[in-house]
Amino acid sequence: MGRNAAYTLIACVVGLVGLGLIMLASVGAFSPENRGQPLFFLQRQGLWLVVGIGVCAALSRLDPKVLVSRGLWIMVGATLLVLLCLIPGIGKTIKGSARWIPLGPFAIQPGEFLKLATVIFCTFWVARNKDRMSSPWRGLLLPMLILLPPVLLLLKQPDLGSAMFVIMAAAVVLFAGGAPVLPLGIVGLCAAVGLIALAMTMPERMGRLVGFMDVEAHRQGDGYQVWQALIALGSGGTQGVGLGQSVQKMFYLPEAHTDFIFPILGEELGLPATLGVVATFLLFSLAGGYIAAHARDASSMVLGIGATAIVGLQAFANLGVTTGLLPPKGIGLPFISYGGSNLVLCLAAVGILLSIHRQAQYREEARSRRLVGGRR
Repeated sequence: MGRNAAYTLIACVVGLVGLGLIMLASVGAFSPENRGQPLFFLQRQGLWLVVGIGVCAALSRLDPKVLVSRGLWIMVGATLLVLLCLIPGIGKTIKGSARWIPLGPFAIQPGEFLKLATVIFCTFWVARNKDRMSSPWRGLLLPMLILLPPVLLLLKQPDLGSAMFVIMAAAVVLFAGGAPVLPLGIVGLCAAVGLIALAMTMPERMGRLVGFMDVEAHRQGDGYQVWQALIALGSGGTQGVGLGQSVQKMFYLPEAHTDFIFPILGEELGLPATLGVVATFLLFSLAGGYIAAHARDASSMVLGIGATAIVGLQAFANLGVTTGLLPPKGIGLPFISYGGSNLVLCLAAVGILLSIHRQAQYREEARSRRLVGGRR
């Protein structure tokens, strides 16, 4: 991959974003949330794409050390934004969840930005405690306790998917930074058990878990959404029914423009498209991992791994849910699903990776110039 890692990364993003815009144009006309405008989601996503590209470009020129050095304040700011979602008159509640802050005709979802803030904060923690990361208390338990307030705020919204993702992102970064493996596994297991226990106290979430255990038996109830997603994937077969010809998007499959856009993609474009999406995310993760592995210092490496995990873990979770392998979590497919906050988040992660790559490549080029100069 070498110096082409950045170009590989950009090519993956361009391909996924382009496919996402095409699918939003196809799905948007039949969504009950399009406000009577067939291209509503496409236009909104296009505007968020411009913002995301600007954020990506800015972060690509920023020294990763500057970002990491402000990790604590970034985390505090993101936590305060999540808190604002819960304040009446400021936050916006949709379908029983207070996850948004309206900004004129748009709305931001601070829980998405908290994911990136978690990665930056944990990298900050690793940089400050690099000689004590092998300690279970200093390397794992204490940073997890610091993350407890924002996680509890996400659970209050409620947003179990984002809360779980924050814990997973923190675990990946701390593990990369040298946290002990066994205590990390125990904490992860306890967190998973706690989230499942909490879900069991919520009738809607409990219903989703029951439906996940036997989708066919609950296909007219709590397993309806996943069942319709499987029908869409099966209907597409190897060739697809044709772009724009999906039947499931016509009010059969809920959230077809967000969390469940992948089955519509499979129905319209067939198996080659779905496998292509999976392969592109794998290639993205390989390119991001390569960039992180060749970072100029340890903190940049950890940050790069976290930035790659933000996209890779979300893709894995969404693909698992839409194919019935994981219980529904409400996580969109990066770069493809409709959602401005998530699109900006993922492009910000790409900007961080490009910054790490740019500095690593500069070191390599500087070394080559010194060698050439020495030979002369």
